[in-house]
Amino acid sequence: MATIAVERQGFKIRWRYVIIVALLVPVLAHLFFAISRSPLTNYYVTVDELLAKGAASGRVRVGAPIVPGTIDWNNGARTLTFQLEGETRPLTVTYRGFAPDSFREGATVIVEGELSRDGTFAAYNLLVKCPHQYVPAL
Repeated sequence: MATIAVERQGFKIRWRYVIIVALLVPVLAHLFFAISRSPLTNYYVTVDELLAKGAASGRVRVGAPIVPGTIDWNNGARTLTFQLEGETRPLTVTYRGFAPDSFREGATVIVEGELSRDGTFAAYNLLVKCPHQYVPAL
């Protein structure tokens, strides 16, 4: 009798593991799929990719060089307006706040925000990529 009870107990423990695994696998698969489809998993898109999606793209990061001669700083409103280079056309960006010290014409920036219906990009965050002069020559 004792051996039958031990065998049944071992059988119950194995079924618990099977049930736990059967529940976890679909949940983890769904989580992985949802994260991989998120627009924020790609670190940033290009100007042309954003313009192709349009205003329905929601919150997104865009990375591109600043068009020379387009930086306009409004000190009173603390608003920075500039354009990012695109292959087809530039993207006008407005950012409220202070720019990093390395922000200058020709620098590659990554802005996070939303594209409005009028085609301007309202940026919430502004990052400047490190210049290539810091990368050792090969």
